[in-house]
Amino acid sequence: MDYSLFQKLTESELDNYLNEIDLALEFHIKWLTALNRALICHKEIDLNQVQDILTSDDHFNRWYCSVHDEDLVAMPAFKTLGKIHNEMLQLGRDLLSRAGQGENICSKEYDRFMNLTSVLRHQIHVLKSSIKSNLKLVAKIMGKVFENAEEGVMITDVDGHILNVNQAFVNVTQFTRDDVLGKKPSILHSGHHDLGFYERLWNVLLSEHRWQGEIWNRRKNNEIYPEWLSITAVLDDNADISHYIGIFSDTSTSSESDERLYHLAHYDSLCDLPNRLLFYDRLRQSLSRSRRNKEKVAVIYMDLDGFKDVNDEYGHSVGDELLQQVSKRIVDVLRESDTVARIGGDEFTLIINDVDNSNSLTTIASKLLMTIQELYILNEHKFSVSASIGISIFPDNSEDITTLVKQADIAMYKAKKEGKNRYKFFDASMS
Repeated sequence: MDYSLFQKLTESELDNYLNEIDLALEFHIKWLTALNRALICHKEIDLNQVQDILTSDDHFNRWYCSVHDEDLVAMPAFKTLGKIHNEMLQLGRDLLSRAGQGENICSKEYDRFMNLTSVLRHQIHVLKSSIKSNLKLVAKIMGKVFENAEEGVMITDVDGHILNVNQAFVNVTQFTRDDVLGKKPSILHSGHHDLGFYERLWNVLLSEHRWQGEIWNRRKNNEIYPEWLSITAVLDDNADISHYIGIFSDTSTSSESDERLYHLAHYDSLCDLPNRLLFYDRLRQSLSRSRRNKEKVAVIYMDLDGFKDVNDEYGHSVGDELLQQVSKRIVDVLRESDTVARIGGDEFTLIINDVDNSNSLTTIASKLLMTIQELYILNEHKFSVSASIGISIFPDNSEDITTLVKQADIAMYKAKKEGKNRYKFFDASMS
């Protein structure tokens, strides 16, 4: 479900509820008008007219008496409203009764009656504001859309404590409402994502008031599943975040999500590059093909120099953008038959197929270093970074996948130790 549509539907439910209060007030004002006309414009009032006027406020009374929600009834503003209304009814009855008996209007009672009129109108405004700020009550009021949504819906307060979930949430996660109310969404964490993932999520949510993407969560039976999640921050009248609404769908149960599910399992979510799993799978295929064709394959292990300083000085959002820019530059250097993967942090691994000789690898490594050093302009910040590169060759250095990657890693650290911004070929002396 599109969140904007969901929001419109739920706001409509809430508006309908608040309009009922406005309608009750409107009928109440008509009652006041009729009562005033009877008191001021008529010298004689018969008992039937008294009864008609008293019951003409029935709409307001019917609305008030029909409210059974414990959370609403317990609101101080609602209790106060009831006391004011009951006192007005009693005063109106007394005023009309005395007027019907030909007695003069008691100015003290009439002034009190008119004062209560202003107080009641103000109290209804207070009640409506109280309803809007009571997130648990809002969730109940918008219950039709909330409960009937096919997607799972979760509402939290500004601190992330779960206030309500719908039945679809229960169906997907297997957690009941009682299991999660008052707890934080971390109860669903699967361990699939690192802390950096959640930091980036919250940074986007706080700055843009909305986040959307794939996330792996855990059901109550410990089964891990993927979902497409949209989180929106809801702002109050002061533009401060009052609560969050999360809407998700379980992508593991949809046949049309197979491609997305595969992509999520095999590609890095930040740079959209093959992850460690897909990298090793492609390397395995490359080595198998190279054995048949008696060709060479190179494994390049690359680590950015000073990436931590960028994160510390400019923040994780700039650091993330830098990684994305670096990944694009690497891809532009390589051929389509080669592979570049991000296996974590600022570490990249590359597979260079059909290697002719070490000179071709030297050309590639030099071009990578030069390209990565070019100026970056991110969020109005200008800076440069470099990289350290290690290279191992199949079958010259090893014919084992794990060993080849380890050798490239060792060579990369040798390059970093010797001054960074350079490349080194693995040789036996490094072991």
